[in-house]
Amino acid sequence: MKGAEIVQRLETECQEQHKFIKWWRIENDFVDYELIETFISTVDRNQVFAGYELLNMEQMWTLLKAQAPQRVQRKEREHKDVIVWEHHTRKGEVKEEVCPFIPQSLMTIMDVETRGNVID
Repeated sequence: MKGAEIVQRLETECQEQHKFIKWWRIENDFVDYELIETFISTVDRNQVFAGYELLNMEQMWTLLKAQAPQRVQRKEREHKDVIVWEHHTRKGEVKEEVCPFIPQSLMTIMDVETRGNVID
């Protein structure tokens, strides 16, 4: 299916809990994850895809936790869920960041942790 077909399908398939799209190519050499809104605005409408799946916050958290089990934790601070993320700076120092538990944070951390290359 082409990107244009996926965008069209998203209009009817996407529900409020869906924040992410997992997609893969025909070559099946990797999968990619994006915010749905990013995918819609950047997809090449003629690109051919083998498939896709819509994901919610909990599903993406599970994937992120599997990618970086020692570096990410979900905690509650001031009655809100946050992600505590330990990562290395460019200088090699370990830095702890506290990020809100929102789609953009999950996506940013996933991109850094996987360097944009996820093999499923």
